[in-house]
Amino acid sequence: MEVVPLSVGAASQAWDEQSLDLASAATLVSDADTSGFTSAVSGAASRFLTSWERHAGSLGDAAEAQADGLRVTISDYVGSDEAVGADVTLLMSYLGETR
Repeated sequence: MEVVPLSVGAASQAWDEQSLDLASAATLVSDADTSGFTSAVSGAASRFLTSWERHAGSLGDAAEAQADGLRVTISDYVGSDEAVGADVTLLMSYLGETR
């Protein structure tokens, strides 16, 4: 399996941006005013806004979790590369004959 750390890093940043955008959207929805509606509609409008705020917030949390997972992937990949590099260095010492 091939992993391109720079590509994974760019994807994690894109997920971070999505998370920030969704958090901002949730805040904007939360700040929306329902006072312009009649009493017959204001309750439904308020519930609608609350539902959309939760939904946007939930999507933002999921995007942040995706970004975090990609960063863990990069860290694991780089760590395994370093471990393999250390093993290769040790093995290289056996390739030469010492007299």
